[in-house]
Amino acid sequence: PLPRRPAPDDISQPGDRLCDVCSALKLKPERFVVGPGDPEWKQQQSRPDDPNIPLGSVGEVASRTHCPLCRLVLTTLGGARGVPTHDDLTGEALRVDLSWGTDGPAPDANAPWHRLPEIRVLRPYALTESGGFPRSVGLTLNLFPEITLVADDAPATGTSAASTGSDYFVRAVRPDAIDFGVVRRWLALCSLHHGATCRKSASLKELSRSHPTLEIDSFRCIDTENSCLVTPPTRCRYAALSYVWGAPDLFTTLRENVRDLEVAGSFQRPEYRDRVPLTIRDAMRVVREIGMRYLWVDSLCIVQDVEHREKVKHILLMDAVYSAAELVIIAAGSASANEGIAGIDPGSRGFRQPIEQMAPGFRLAYKTRWQDGIPASRYYKRGWTFQESHFATRSLVFLDGRVVFRCQGTDVWEEHLAETPDQIRGRSLRGGGGPFAGGDDIGETEGLIQTYSERELTYPADIYSAFAGVSRQLVYRLDTDLCHGLPTVYFDWFLLWGPLADQTRRPAPDQLAPSWSWAGWVGSTFPRIWDWYNRSIRRIRKAIRQRTWILWHQRVASSPAAAAAAAKPPSLLVRRRTHPEAKPKPARNFYGSRFQPDRFPGLDCSRVEPTPDIVLADPPCYLDDILSYKNKGSGLLQFWTVSLALRLGEPVSKASDVGPTHSRRRLGLFGRGGSELGVVEVPASWCEANAAAASGNLPLAQQEREFILLCEGRDERAEGGRIDDDEGWRYKVMLLDWVGKGGVRTAKGAIDGGLMYAERVAIGSVGKADLAEGLGEGPVWKEIILG
Repeated sequence: PLPRRPAPDDISQPGDRLCDVCSALKLKPERFVVGPGDPEWKQQQSRPDDPNIPLGSVGEVASRTHCPLCRLVLTTLGGARGVPTHDDLTGEALRVDLSWGTDGPAPDANAPWHRLPEIRVLRPYALTESGGFPRSVGLTLNLFPEITLVADDAPATGTSAASTGSDYFVRAVRPDAIDFGVVRRWLALCSLHHGATCRKSASLKELSRSHPTLEIDSFRCIDTENSCLVTPPTRCRYAALSYVWGAPDLFTTLRENVRDLEVAGSFQRPEYRDRVPLTIRDAMRVVREIGMRYLWVDSLCIVQDVEHREKVKHILLMDAVYSAAELVIIAAGSASANEGIAGIDPGSRGFRQPIEQMAPGFRLAYKTRWQDGIPASRYYKRGWTFQESHFATRSLVFLDGRVVFRCQGTDVWEEHLAETPDQIRGRSLRGGGGPFAGGDDIGETEGLIQTYSERELTYPADIYSAFAGVSRQLVYRLDTDLCHGLPTVYFDWFLLWGPLADQTRRPAPDQLAPSWSWAGWVGSTFPRIWDWYNRSIRRIRKAIRQRTWILWHQRVASSPAAAAAAAKPPSLLVRRRTHPEAKPKPARNFYGSRFQPDRFPGLDCSRVEPTPDIVLADPPCYLDDILSYKNKGSGLLQFWTVSLALRLGEPVSKASDVGPTHSRRRLGLFGRGGSELGVVEVPASWCEANAAAASGNLPLAQQEREFILLCEGRDERAEGGRIDDDEGWRYKVMLLDWVGKGGVRTAKGAIDGGLMYAERVAIGSVGKADLAEGLGEGPVWKEIILG
């Protein structure tokens, strides 16, 4: 084991003394150890025997500058950001309470929330005067923070709890720079105890990937010993850097300098030495510190000015590059490539470990967690970095001047905590780099889309490229293809995604992706099949066959002339099991179910094939769908379904949404009888643009709008697991805008000079018995082109 580092001598300040409130707690080191006879001893949960401890208002706690525990509590809650004195939303003053909890080993890797108590921790939290949790400032406070004993001050009681429990106490860390002796220890422990399987990536096997040296032509790495670009040995061990570019004028490898950079010592030559971004130079030092040689960095190892097709080949292999890396260096604390990695150089850590002395030989510390720095990190807001960290099987994360190690055998090792026996044996529930926990869970797929959709891109046209590696994984896991980011085998239900925050269409003139795809919008998307139906992929695949009817076709090109030039008609998003000489079989959707023309009584639903000679007035041109393997097309869907006119109005029903605050407007859907049939939440930008109708000058809450039926779905999951019973199933509807020549949008579908195409505005639902409530001519079977 590494020797313990003593705590700094300057943690106490002249005049320090516990305030009267904290003195009354009568804290001592022994109070932080769980031993025989304690109520928590050998229990798989915390059993605190003390009531909550009020410390006073935030203002009162902050005024006790001489009290080391009060100072530590405020640091624990808010860090450098500080703790607000009032809840901005309600105006209530905030107060601080403490409660006792415990920590220790997890006896069951499948239930890590159950722990055998070995130490005690103090948990501070902020409350409003009325006893509720603050709402407006909640995201600025550290979540579930803990205070506990410094390991050097653990009492020598002779019990097993005291000796083992010290693994969960806080250790002092080197104050000026990262100790790479600790980092090398982590890598050695992982190699020794977790074995080679910890470095193997499931995604390489799943996607039939081999090592990048075998997959990628001209696969280059930085040779950190010879300081140049090289073609490394086949199946070499290499580290990969994941970082934020930031600067637009970043030094990169180009066709004109690549040969120069392949000469030994080139990165040390005066014309290149200072031009290589500091974050990359620091990553090269990290590689040398941990005893490796090769480093892969996208800006230097990919020639940046090659033809687009050549770059796309590399983009489509990013999953292999990061999955096969022996280690991924994640510069999460660096806002740009020129910023460097804090903690590499002496004096560059930029933080003081939060330790306070209660009395001589008795020090308490904030048990910091590396995730506390994520909200302020630019790295975790960027789109390109998502799949890079996602595919890492082992990683070093540099954040806030600290470093942590993550692998598939342990969630995290941090400098200020000892490696526990469970972590060393690799008994964690999930690893740091495991892309999927595996199993029959649609939520994993939906979670990837949700997390990526909230990321930012400097260049909006990268929306597919930065997701390409993850998309390959979705294709494998769901046994499907993708169409502009949506899995085709589950297409109708994935169309039901909703906004988790405010969204806007990706900017004109090139809107990049169709409105029906999450990729066509800026802002976090919430796919939620797991929420309203079930998590089981197998169950979803079976149930969707009974709840859908649309035969989806995607136009190969935006006009018949272009389609004829490509010698392809509109293509079906499904493999047709027909033979050229066989008789035509009844139409089936791509779940295998036969279309049922009598699904909607009173409507003639016999037409399901696309009309071949439709001319669009002003067809859009979307990004090349590089995520698709078999369904590449224009992004314009052509299909038949039920169209329904309904009136928008102020909702009668109350909203049940308790999610993040947003500016979307909630509107009721009303039919002939005047009763509310359902609700829809529309973007604020759409409300502003449609405050008055094109004709009639009607306010938005009185306008008639067109909706189309997409499929059957639920608004919420049925109680008691009775999700497949008919009760609770409704028709999911899409509110449409029609777009024509010159970008004109109307509520209708025709314009001089050609047919218009529709765009999605929002998703709502109506009852299955409500079709007769349709206004005007009522429900009609209609062909739609959706872009």
